[in-house]
Amino acid sequence: MKNIYFADDDPDDREIFAELFYEMFPVEGLRLFESGKALTDALSAPAGSLPDLILIDLQMPLKDGFECLKEIRGGREDIKDIRVIIFSTSANPRQVERALGMGADSYAVKPVLYGDLKSLIRRIMEMDWEDPQADRGLLLR
Repeated sequence: MKNIYFADDDPDDREIFAELFYEMFPVEGLRLFESGKALTDALSAPAGSLPDLILIDLQMPLKDGFECLKEIRGGREDIKDIRVIIFSTSANPRQVERALGMGADSYAVKPVLYGDLKSLIRRIMEMDWEDPQADRGLLLR
């Protein structure tokens, strides 16, 4: 079972993501966070096992995706190598370059269409997370 953390301040985005995720992967673990601060607080004091993958929105109040990524990559030994995918509506090349330069494993642009989001979630779940070099630096659409 894979354990995934998803941080996004938009409740509709969290709800749709969770609905599609559990429709396709009912036995996998998904934990939702309404802010970057809630995500990093959970990583600071994990109540259970740490995630295998973290999906982070860039635009969030209190702590944005870049701040979260910086804390994760510069943080404790047990969290700094967790796979991170930035999950944003922006496809701005500067933001993509910045995120990958800061250590994001991949950058995913949030699809507008339901079917495209479903395909993106499937693609993310089929990535080889055990290989530290596999699928790194990808721009997922």
